[in-house]
Amino acid sequence: MKKEKYNPWYLLLIIPFALGFTVALLEEHFYFAEKAVFDALRLMSPWADLPMKVLTELGSAVGVISMTVVILIVSAITKRFMTVGLPVAIASLLSRGVNILLKNIIDRPRPDFKVFAAGESSFPSGHAQNNMALYISLLLVLLLVVTAPKWRITLKITLIALPVIIGVTRLYFGVHYLSDVVAGWSMGALVATFAVWAYFKIYNHLKEKKNAKA
Repeated sequence: MKKEKYNPWYLLLIIPFALGFTVALLEEHFYFAEKAVFDALRLMSPWADLPMKVLTELGSAVGVISMTVVILIVSAITKRFMTVGLPVAIASLLSRGVNILLKNIIDRPRPDFKVFAAGESSFPSGHAQNNMALYISLLLVLLLVVTAPKWRITLKITLIALPVIIGVTRLYFGVHYLSDVVAGWSMGALVATFAVWAYFKIYNHLKEKKNAKA
């Protein structure tokens, strides 16, 4: 397995979250700008309604759990459970916990222009955060084993684009402000990076300790 270096520059991922949080605190000053994003996206209605609905459902809690289970099963079959499936599942679970905590602390109301009702508070977007955490953690662990340049590029494009598009669907339906989604993307990437880094720190330490005893 190729060793991937994780450096402190990843901490810069907190900056978009901080910006989103600032906008949320100063909501009355940015309301019209954030509403303008919704209005612009709704120009694609009604032809975009169905694909947007499918993608937003893919990014739901059920969708994230289902995808995580699939990753666990496939990684077990391919004998990469400990290096692919488990770290992705941990990152996904950690992100969900962090998201619930942040929502309860910040407790921002949903936008008044939402197309349909949505539970929980608005900041940060659970769809944006949890999908970013899931797919970025998957990307990080796959980059440890995939060496072919064309496949690495394909993985990066696909696994970054998917959570970004899912986040956009939440803007399209007006169930989140842009600041909610940007903060969700940022926190999801941060949680994924930390979870994978911490997991392999412990995993490699235990592996080296086991080999030393052998």
